[in-house]
Amino acid sequence: MKSLKSIFSFVIPLTAMLITFAIFLFTTKVVDDYKLKISNDYSIVVVANTPLVKDNINELSGIKVQKIVTLEKNKIINNIKDKLSDKSVELLKQRLPYFYKIHLEQYPTSSQLKNAKNELLEIKNIKKVEIFSKNHNQIFLIIQKIIAVVFAIILIYAVIIIAKQIKIWFYEHHEAITIMQFHGASILYSASSVIKHAVFGALISFGIVAALIVLLNNNLELVFPPELQSVVGIKLLVKEELVKIFLLSLFISISTIFGVLFKHKMKNA
Repeated sequence: MKSLKSIFSFVIPLTAMLITFAIFLFTTKVVDDYKLKISNDYSIVVVANTPLVKDNINELSGIKVQKIVTLEKNKIINNIKDKLSDKSVELLKQRLPYFYKIHLEQYPTSSQLKNAKNELLEIKNIKKVEIFSKNHNQIFLIIQKIIAVVFAIILIYAVIIIAKQIKIWFYEHHEAITIMQFHGASILYSASSVIKHAVFGALISFGIVAALIVLLNNNLELVFPPELQSVVGIKLLVKEELVKIFLLSLFISISTIFGVLFKHKMKNA
């Protein structure tokens, strides 16, 4: 019973940290997918006096240009020609400037949009640029940053609690460790029982978080409405997340053990 209680003292903080990490991974994926989606729909509109040399515009504000689409004059005129006379339509064809839509490979931030606009306006034949600046992804980025901060706090808390629990295990096995070291065993071999406890606890934590992720993935509609899923593109990459969480679980456990082992060795040197 005492051993089980000590295992759970190790598992609870580690599980909390892994859950927060899973939420961080999920939020990052949602933000990246959403930014990709709106970058495909987003474009900068450029008005030029003369035809634009598209090959000269490969990058704007550090973001590669995906494509530049010419807006046909005839399509623009057809939308308004019913309200104009034939003479006015001909005059419009002669004087109407050239319109282009510039698509970027990534969705730009507000500062990047302003820089892109300034870069375009430096081109002589461009007379107007419309960037349609909107902070579509601002809320998601704020949420992502908040979760990152929470994860960092819980990570520090978890490592402290886990380290304390490992020290308790060392204390409980102090006599056996001392006897084994007295007979020439290495500190790593002497502490094998403590290492086994930590690895077992890490596997339990991973199992709990893995079960929660699979459960969430199979029941996304219970947490996220279909409307939100269609807009944001909520999709879990279960295998990738599980691998990252498993590696993190083992890394935190083993690195904390070696940290305590190193401190123990220095103390008894």
